Amino acid sequence: LSIVIPTYNEAENLECLLAQVFQVLKDSEIRGEVLVVDDDSPDRTWELAQDLTKKYPSLRVIRRQTEKGLATAVLAGFSAASSSKLLVMDADLSHPPWLISKLYKALDEADISVASRHVKGGGVRNWPASRKAISWGATRIAWLLTDVKDPMSGYFALHKEVLDGVVLDPKGYKILLEILVKGKYEKVTEVPFVFEDRRVGKSKMSSGIITKYVSHSWSLLKVARNTKAQLARFLMVGGLGILVNLAVLWALVNFSSMNYLPAAALSFVAAVTFNFAGNRLFAFRSQGSVTGQYAKFFTVSLGSLVINLGALYVLVNLGHLWYMAGQVVAILTATACNFAGNKAWTFRSAPKARSQDVRTGALRAMVLGNVHGVDDGKVR
Repeated sequence: LSIVIPTYNEAENLECLLAQVFQVLKDSEIRGEVLVVDDDSPDRTWELAQDLTKKYPSLRVIRRQTEKGLATAVLAGFSAASSSKLLVMDADLSHPPWLISKLYKALDEADISVASRHVKGGGVRNWPASRKAISWGATRIAWLLTDVKDPMSGYFALHKEVLDGVVLDPKGYKILLEILVKGKYEKVTEVPFVFEDRRVGKSKMSSGIITKYVSHSWSLLKVARNTKAQLARFLMVGGLGILVNLAVLWALVNFSSMNYLPAAALSFVAAVTFNFAGNRLFAFRSQGSVTGQYAKFFTVSLGSLVINLGALYVLVNLGHLWYMAGQVVAILTATACNFAGNKAWTFRSAPKARSQDVRTGALRAMVLGNVHGVDDGKVR
């Protein structure tokens, strides 16, 4: 097991943490190494860590002098790790070292194991209300990207092959979320733990980190493969499609004196064409045959048209709604079956296959291609 600990100004915590980590490795009979990746801390955390290598022969230190950031520090540790199993934890003693053995053991049956605050038995302690509010908001955003209950955790373990051939673009401090969106895995296990706020030192949380997180989450939303993210993108495209539909409908009724029902049919064709392009390029990011997919998309949409026109007729003629308002309700009524049909048929993805080989060289090339300034690549 390779344990990666990113640090910045953690000299007050490091010695105590390492003593506990190495004791856990010994008691659990886990063969492991610890990599402290320090961003050239002003308090000289890297120097203290280097001195501790005399006491702990399997401790390795990476001092980064030109690059800073928790996410890139973690990837630098991954690239230098010698084990096929990786674990990440903070240095501020908020992550209990005794949990290392549970996260490690969970990898026997899972691709990724996460120390989770949001499953039964987990939680937080000694957090101010502001920190809880920020965490709640960040988790709600991440909910669109993954089904993992605590994707914001900084304490997790994984098989190195999860990242085999995956290009990561780390920003901010939540590297796990990007791994969950882009990684190659089938099963994630969440292990409950209670997070305690740091007792010594200062939190790295800032408005800049929050802004980077929101920006990065948007970038991940554009590439996430899970159903919730696809639905979110589908609805974005559909929202614009509604505007196209309504604009064409309004123009045909008011400028061509066309009856609202045939006008709705023509506006439907215009919206379908627009939605197909948006869903192919953005919502489902598909590379299948354009003509074949358009035919399927149109077929699925015809079913939605039946629902659309039927609902519109009932709402306008029986419910006495204004035709524009009725069209909005009719479109929303047809959206659910439209998404389900197109996900299952039009833009159906091939089954994901997890790589069985651990191509360490590929991973190192991937990481080093995105992370710079690891003290000339030397581990000291």
